[in-house]
Amino acid sequence: MHFLYPGFLFGLLALAVPLVIHLFHFRRFRTVWFTNVRFLRNIREETATKNRLKHLLVLIARMLAIAFLVFAFAQPYLPAIQSGDVKQRNAVSIYIDNSFSMEAVQDDEQLLDIAKRKAEEIASAYSIDDKFQLLTNDMEAKHQRLLSKEECMQMIRQVRVSPQVRTQQEIFNRQLDLLSHEQDARKIVYSLSDFQINNGASTEDTTVQHYLVYLKSSENRNMTVDSLWFTSPVLLLSQQAKLCIRVQNYGDEEMRNAPVTLNLNGQVKSLTNLDIPAHSAVIDTLAFTLQDARWQKGVVNVRDYPVAFDDDFFFSFKPVDKVPVLCINNGNENPFLRSVYGNKQTFVLQNNSFDQIDFATLNNYPSVVLQNTTTISSGLAQALQKQLDNGGNVILFPSDNMDVSSVNTFLNTFHIGSFAVKNTQRKNVSKANVQLDILSDVFEKIPGNLALPYATLSYPIQTSSRSLQEQIMTFADGTPMLARYPVANGYVYLSSVPLNTAYTDLPLQSSWFVALMYKIAVSAHKGLPVYAVIGTDKWFPLRDFAVSGDNVIKVKGADDEFIPEMRKSGNTVEINCGNYIQDAGSYSVEGVSATNSKPLELVLSLNYDRRESDLRFYTEDALRDMYAGDHTGLIDNVHQDLSGLVNRLSTGTPLWKFCVIFVLVFLAAEILLIRLLP
Repeated sequence: MHFLYPGFLFGLLALAVPLVIHLFHFRRFRTVWFTNVRFLRNIREETATKNRLKHLLVLIARMLAIAFLVFAFAQPYLPAIQSGDVKQRNAVSIYIDNSFSMEAVQDDEQLLDIAKRKAEEIASAYSIDDKFQLLTNDMEAKHQRLLSKEECMQMIRQVRVSPQVRTQQEIFNRQLDLLSHEQDARKIVYSLSDFQINNGASTEDTTVQHYLVYLKSSENRNMTVDSLWFTSPVLLLSQQAKLCIRVQNYGDEEMRNAPVTLNLNGQVKSLTNLDIPAHSAVIDTLAFTLQDARWQKGVVNVRDYPVAFDDDFFFSFKPVDKVPVLCINNGNENPFLRSVYGNKQTFVLQNNSFDQIDFATLNNYPSVVLQNTTTISSGLAQALQKQLDNGGNVILFPSDNMDVSSVNTFLNTFHIGSFAVKNTQRKNVSKANVQLDILSDVFEKIPGNLALPYATLSYPIQTSSRSLQEQIMTFADGTPMLARYPVANGYVYLSSVPLNTAYTDLPLQSSWFVALMYKIAVSAHKGLPVYAVIGTDKWFPLRDFAVSGDNVIKVKGADDEFIPEMRKSGNTVEINCGNYIQDAGSYSVEGVSATNSKPLELVLSLNYDRRESDLRFYTEDALRDMYAGDHTGLIDNVHQDLSGLVNRLSTGTPLWKFCVIFVLVFLAAEILLIRLLP
């Protein structure tokens, strides 16, 4: 037991007053003469014994009353779990989990409302001299400073649900960061959450006392679309598009005939019903035909109860009419390239010779094929560099009499591979990298006797130590026949063999050549991602958008409009919506063209983080096992008044009320002794 104000214990010296009165009994005795006192002697001795006992009991009652009155002023208490001086100022950080999972209900009340009420009880238990931090998943600027008690109570009432998702470690690190500046204060952290398993756990820190306030949800049923993708990298007009969706059942029961709807620009395009086992996912494909070249705003919808925030999954894309390809030839057009890119339903092929190139229009072609290359001029090299900055692809096939030094001068500007002198020995390809993205979906099943090309003339590709080479096809000697190098925002593809059947059978290997050239061309047609997740720090590249002068980029939703964060990356502008967007949906990105100042518009779709959809939570026992240290405690009974509990945890168990009760008891005992005892 300790005393909050031990100086008052000097008041115990007052116990000497009744003791002195009792010992010296300041009374004068008067003598009364009787004729015969023989019979009074026994009565006097009996009365004196009773009086001594009565006076002793009264003395004890008085001294105990005075002692407990002094103790009441000294305010005794039992030491708290937390160590330190109870008169020390407190720095208290309160985290309220305001993610979507906190919309679940316990006893007909949302967990978020319970958390806010309990946070107010915690704050009310501290004094007005203490400082507070209120932290939520939003991590706004107002959460990065210490508040007074009244300010903290006001901010607690303003907490609303948020799409932001944070791990427990992220939250704890932010709390420690602010509290670390309070050197002379006792640091206390409270985390009010349902403690989803997806959000992980935090480490223990001996500089703070951490209390977990566990809010248990009774909901464990939820179904959602957690991802989607198209089977083709480029969606062409008037052709069937196949959308793959992954539907996850997080509940404990099987979902039978769960309805899934695909809407495109407000029109229903596809319907399906799925049977999904408990705690499992099902992948299904929705097919539809594209007839409109404008940006398409889509949403895949599932309906389940009671969790509804993740029922809609938004996506957007723009179909491509045709993919433009530029072939720069040294001599005649190549018939094999014509056979691949001459399909007018998919490609628009433009052939030029090396001495008849319009460098100004080069950027209009996402893919440029240098066929039968002998030399590369400085003008062409600069134009190709701009094209790579804009995310294009350059495919280089050498000629049988290539000027190696001239071509290597161009390649060395990008610090990628270079060509060695001509080799006329026959070499066979021993391996094809079918795990690479441009080959990964070419074969459903790779046959065991698949033929691979050979070459009788090649320019061995030497790899620079600074390059990131990806070998697509590799000869038996380990050198690549075809390799890819990331350059700026695009790729450079190098072939070590001419595209000539006199030296290689690659053009005749249709299973390889057609697939490779097709995938290289369509992969260059880059755009915005089909969807993104709210709260992730992601930059979106925008081509040909002007940001100089009065030209700004705006993002518009159904109810709001804002200017996003922007940065220049080469010839591309990148935007970051950051925390501006709080509602899932499709948003228009508007600006003007840097080329011709015409209006430009793109569509960006954002969805809520699906980590909140997984309604799996740590149990009380699991939390106790994870936080078994002396500096972390678990509060799992939220039905109790937390203000009294916090008082006991932070300042100890106060005993002054019991002291007052004992004072009254002993005063009453004194009165009863005086009045009732003879």
